[in-house]
Parts: sequence; structure tokens; C-alpha cells
Amino acid sequence: MEISLLEEPILQFQNGEHICPRTGIYKYGVADFENVRPDKIVLGFVGNSDSIGSLISWIKTCKSHIEPKKSKQPNLFMNFPGFNDKVAFKSEISYDETYVRKINNSIFEKAKKSSEDIDDLIIKAVNLFLTEIKFLSKNKNPDVILCVLDEKFTNMIYGTKTVKVDEDDEDNLSIEINFRRLLKAKAMEYNIPIQIVRDRIVKPSKEMQDEATIAWNFFTALYYKASGTPWALKKDATNNTCFAGISFYKSRDKSTTQTSVTQIFNEQGNGVILRGTPVKESKKDKQPHLSEQQAFDLLYNSLKEYYEAVKIYPQRLVIHKSSNYSEEEIEGFEKVAEEMNINSLDLVTIMPTNFRLYREGNYPPLRGTMLSLDKQRHFLYTRGFVDFYGTYPGRYIPSPIEIRLFSYDESPEQICNEILALTKMNWNNTQFDRKFPITIDCSRNVGEILKYLGEDQKPQIKFSFYM
Repeated sequence: MEISLLEEPILQFQNGEHICPRTGIYKYGVADFENVRPDKIVLGFVGNSDSIGSLISWIKTCKSHIEPKKSKQPNLFMNFPGFNDKVAFKSEISYDETYVRKINNSIFEKAKKSSEDIDDLIIKAVNLFLTEIKFLSKNKNPDVILCVLDEKFTNMIYGTKTVKVDEDDEDNLSIEINFRRLLKAKAMEYNIPIQIVRDRIVKPSKEMQDEATIAWNFFTALYYKASGTPWALKKDATNNTCFAGISFYKSRDKSTTQTSVTQIFNEQGNGVILRGTPVKESKKDKQPHLSEQQAFDLLYNSLKEYYEAVKIYPQRLVIHKSSNYSEEEIEGFEKVAEEMNINSLDLVTIMPTNFRLYREGNYPPLRGTMLSLDKQRHFLYTRGFVDFYGTYPGRYIPSPIEIRLFSYDESPEQICNEILALTKMNWNNTQFDRKFPITIDCSRNVGEILKYLGEDQKPQIKFSFYM
């Protein structure tokens, strides 16, 4: 047994490097500044008049500097420099009244009165938004469409609901109905990423994030959805490495288990989304597993998409999976690596654990603490005390993630270092101490959206459609 502390991974920006996304963008500029990038983001708006008006006013105020929350940890609560063409992102928001599609309150009320139950209301509300999203995509083509929800409407329909469906047999199946997931899935056919926004962000309450942090997270996600690259991993010039994440999700009626794949192309965080085929749970470990052919097909198709994007196959492939590997899966993945002349293959399982380490004093272990039981089994604290923040920025006692190496060519230290770095590649949140790497986080989130697509519907391959 051995304990070590991994260094905080470094991120790459336009003119420098830093461990913190916010500080890096503020001091050194976005990573893609020298490339084709969204220096002007055209927005579309859908929602009721009051909510859209409040959000537009807030976006205008965010052109200017926003003071940070008063705190003894200034690096944790950083000021927002403003979203404009002069500093930080060096980009600006663009729209006009023809990009604003208002849904009258009376239409919402009519939908509410005519709905049989809350599930029926969710479906009708999604269709109201889709009508306006379709108009904007056909007539205006904005970079991102903001779907603005007022709090009354949000409290009424937000969340996961289930509706009973009659079947020929005696057992009734429950079908999940979730507003966000359904809207994201149905909007994909219009080829424009959407951002669902609650209008309460313009006046955050005490239990919400502070104003500056909300602005950081909102505009970072917006920049990424407009095909920007806010930050990137520090590049290893000697090795072309590709990361793939595999996880499983239940269908809406919970009758089948499907496979979703997130693939991170490179250090820029570009990725593709693929939907796998139904899988069965193993009787041995009660976990879903791919057959050898399914494993081969899934990875083979992923790498074909990778090649289409970057015109080169990776020299090294790292697969992150949320369950243990079966012998059939290993054989399927290894056959793909051999066929595509991939020199190095690492098969890694990443999962939660109840295991804990305790540190003297009032704070939990440091982020980056790595406990190795042996060469194959490790525990890594991706959440914990962060030196840069001067505190542990969580509410609950953190737990590590368990990392199991089923097959590996690189050292366990490098594999865990990469996992720690990939926790920083989520552009929905600029606080960099996420628990799971983007490979696992994204593939789970993707699965929640994919379950709402019909079998004949083709999923979008870009992560921005699932955020």
C-alpha cells in the first residue's frame, strides 16, 4: 500500500498556462484565440416576455465587470471581468428582436388547463418551445438558442415524472418524462445547441451561486456551445492520445439497458457521441456488459468518427468505463486496437466507493491524494482540500473514486494524473474540482438524453447538444 500526492494538472490558454479555468481565461485569454472561434455569438431567445426581458437585461449588465463574493478565499470566488470584445473571452453577444420568440402567458395557461396531468403538461410545454426553436433554426440560424423558464413554470414541470403505459401483459411499465431531457432530445433535429436558463439567475437567492460565479459558468458554457474552446489540457507533443468514456443507461421504460459513448478527441476536448446497442446484465456481477462483437463495433465506429474529425488515428487509446471489464469486452477492444495499429491501450474502470481516508485537522485529504493498494487498484481524491482555493469547497465529506486497471501500458500514476486532469474538462462549471472525469460524467449525461430519442432518430455527435 502506498500513498502519494499528484500535482494539480495544468490547463492551456492563449498566452500562458494555469491550473484554474477562470484565472487562465482572465490572464491569458481563451485557448482558441488564434484559431477560427466565436468572437461574436448570435443568440436566439424562447420564453415568455417577462423572463426574456429580464435575461436580456442581465446579459447586458454582464458586459461589464462583476465584483466577486466577499470571502477569505478570493481564488474560490473570483470577479467576472465582463463578456465583451476587450477582455478575457474577447467575444460579444449579438441578436435583434427577430431572434426573440415569445410564448404568451395565455398560451401556457391554455396548455395547463387542457392537460390531463403534469406529464401531459410537460409534453405540451416541450412542443411550445420546439415550435419556436424550429422557426429560429429555419429562418435565423443563431449559434445558441436560450430557452428561458420563469420560476412559476419551472416549479410546475421541472424534474422527472413517470406515466403508466398499458401493456398486453398484467405488468404496467413506467415511462420517465423529464422536461429538460425531452426538450434537449427533440431539439437536436434542428442542429442548434440550446441552453435552458431559469430566469432566477438574474437575481440569485442566498442558496444559489454568487453573481460573478453564475456569470463565469453561463458565458463559459455559451462560448463552448458556440463551438469555442475556453481552455485545453496541456499538450503532450510526443504522444497522440485519445480518451473514450463508456457508460450504460436504462431506457425510459427501464426494459432495456443501452450503451452510450463519449469520446474526447484530444487535449482540446473535442468529442463525439455514439449510441450503442442494447446490452444484458451479467449474472455473475449484476452489471451490464458488452459482447465481444458489441465491444468491437462500438469502439471501431468511435475511432472512425475520430479519424473523420482529426484525420489521424491515435497512437494511444485510454478507455474509461463505469463498470468492470469482462473478458469478451477486453478481447473486443484489443482487436480494434490491433486492427487500427494503436500502440498503447489502457482499460480503466472508474466508479464511486465508500472507502475513506482521514487527515489530521479539520480538513479532508487534499485533492490529488492517491492511495494504491496494488498495481491494479487505486483510490483517487478528485474532490478534497484545494491549495489554490485555500479550503475544501464542498458541503459534504468527500469520498475518492476507485480506479481499477484491467489492462494498461502506461504507469498507474500517469493514468490517475490524466483522470485528475479530465475532471477539469467540463465547460458547464468553472470550479475545477469535479468528482468524475469528463469521459464518465459526459457519457452518463448523454445517456439521460439519448433515452428520449427514437430508434430512427440520429443523435448529434457533439457534446454541446447534451450540456
